[in-house]
Amino acid sequence: MATAASESQFTGKHMLAWVVSFFGVIIAVNLTMAYFANSTWSGLIVKNGYVASQSFDQDLARSKTQEALGWSVTIAHDVSGVSVQFTDSAGRGLSGLAVSGQLRRPATDRQDQTLAFRNDGAGSYSATATLASGIWELEVDAADGGGETYRKIYRFVVKG
Repeated sequence: MATAASESQFTGKHMLAWVVSFFGVIIAVNLTMAYFANSTWSGLIVKNGYVASQSFDQDLARSKTQEALGWSVTIAHDVSGVSVQFTDSAGRGLSGLAVSGQLRRPATDRQDQTLAFRNDGAGSYSATATLASGIWELEVDAADGGGETYRKIYRFVVKG
């Protein structure tokens, strides 16, 4: 006598289909991630880490000298630009500085901008820039007439 209903069997063909499908998905995801990793900006700050590390002692000394100046910097921004306020250790505005800057996105170099700061008086300097919403980095360089220099990178978010 024959049985009423035959059960489906899990055969070698089924197992092969599952294994090929499983590894096919993994390989497809890996290839997609590799493509996007190679086609986007590298995010590197320096091109050669070894060469950059050779000036570590000088960079550290420059940082300590900058800290000893006692300068405080406050930044403000809106969609039309950025402003920077420099004060000394006594809280007085630092006028007469030569201030320059770079605006950039942390994840791409497509919207980098070089800024020309103008002296607004009383230690305040401003620059016109186009700021779309998102995360930005402002690199500020300032020098006074006596050879003192200041350099720092600030990160901020423009909401909009």
